[in-house]
Amino acid sequence: MRAGRQAMVRNYLAALTQEQLSGARTNPWAPGQAETVLACLHTIFDEEWEHLRYAVRELDVIEAAIPTPAPANGRMEP
Repeated sequence: MRAGRQAMVRNYLAALTQEQLSGARTNPWAPGQAETVLACLHTIFDEEWEHLRYAVRELDVIEAAIPTPAPANGRMEP
């Protein structure tokens, strides 16, 4: 599902023109306040960045909590 959404955004960006970036869209949280397409894209990219930061941070925590298995021969390699 995520790959499909990423492809959808990628295709949208590939066809986007400079004029469309300044076009107005309705703000879902404040319907009386218009937002530009560029501002909407900034929101999408900011959210994507924050989700990535969260995922990487959590993976680091999980990996640090998993003990490293001992070698099968019982000897520690340098």
